[in-house]
Amino acid sequence: STCPDSRPIDPALLPELSSTCCLMAPADPEMTVSNGRLPSDGVLQASPAWLEARTRASLELADGSVFQGFSFGHEAPTSGEVVFNTGMVGYPESLTDPSYAGQILVITFPLVGNYGVPSDERDELGLLRYFESDRIHLKAVIIQDYSFISSHYTAKKTLGEWLKEQRVPGIYGVDTRAVTKLIRQHGAILGRVEIDGDTTADSAQFDDPNKRNLSAQVSRTERQVFLPPQLDAGTTSTRQSKALGGESLRTDQGRTVHILAVDCGIKNNIIRYLVNVLRVKLTVVPWDYDFSGEEFDGLFLSNGPGDPTHCEKTIDHIRVVMQRPNPPPIFGICLGNQLLALAAGAKTYKMKFGNRGMNQPCVDLRTTRCYITPQNHGYAVDNTSLPTEWTPLMVNANDGSNEGIIHQM
Repeated sequence: STCPDSRPIDPALLPELSSTCCLMAPADPEMTVSNGRLPSDGVLQASPAWLEARTRASLELADGSVFQGFSFGHEAPTSGEVVFNTGMVGYPESLTDPSYAGQILVITFPLVGNYGVPSDERDELGLLRYFESDRIHLKAVIIQDYSFISSHYTAKKTLGEWLKEQRVPGIYGVDTRAVTKLIRQHGAILGRVEIDGDTTADSAQFDDPNKRNLSAQVSRTERQVFLPPQLDAGTTSTRQSKALGGESLRTDQGRTVHILAVDCGIKNNIIRYLVNVLRVKLTVVPWDYDFSGEEFDGLFLSNGPGDPTHCEKTIDHIRVVMQRPNPPPIFGICLGNQLLALAAGAKTYKMKFGNRGMNQPCVDLRTTRCYITPQNHGYAVDNTSLPTEWTPLMVNANDGSNEGIIHQM
């Protein structure tokens, strides 16, 4: 066998060749074409044994649509809400984002896995350096072309190996554009992954994760305090220098600012930014922790998965803090913004298909400046339900949905 540029292929590498190399995984595993074109006699050649040995798998949607492909992860059936992400890169971060709990993720960019998966190294805060949490939270991954060989200086394993370790199914060879178009037209839809030859009784039934309190499933269970690390003279990073010159953010009384963060599915990079860049003292508490009687300089409401109305305890605690004579600043991101709105008396609703990706345009209504932002949420605040003393602050430029609210001082 040779590539189109006539370079010979080592037969030993055939089982690991990426679909992005000259041998692409064909839609029909029974036959393939040599050198990317028909042979002179016009007869298709039989495919290599490794192609025929692949395990078939399928994504079945609640409307009856079925998309065929091949397994490259853990071989077991599963089900959840099918959503899509428009990011070109960042699958290690997306897969470990707690906001994807209960969901089957369709990645719209066609090539996935080419730079592998980095190590489980931890940073100075004890957090996994290259991931958003300690494990994969989504139910399955659906992609078009899978790269069996990874090529990156940080890669320690392939995406397929990682999925198998974490017992998460993955399917490649799926027309993800067609799935995305269906979701955009139909709206978020339930689906299930089926593995050919699986003997599990009744396989996986359609499961709606939004009926459960997903934040309770992904939140930490104990209070945790993070302090900004000591910086030696001359070692302050450029980013930190631009932020605060390496100095901790301090109150008027001279002490380090103390922020309390409610973990409804908080991502590691949020903790890193608050502690390492803004250099505040950060106390992270479980989603149902009663912080209403504690003192802090600011309250941070994190991102998280699912329907915000399930976090009734969190909403009640926020409301108590809001009713203080001199309440501290309260900032919510993603699910946290929705929780803040609910505590203020507004309503939320299920979006048609949500906003997920690293390229979502967000407009600041104070200045009309547009920011390109990473987002991952399937619920939004109903602007028409905001109390008179509250107003929208940020809106999504694509669909006009709410991305932030502010209290009119």
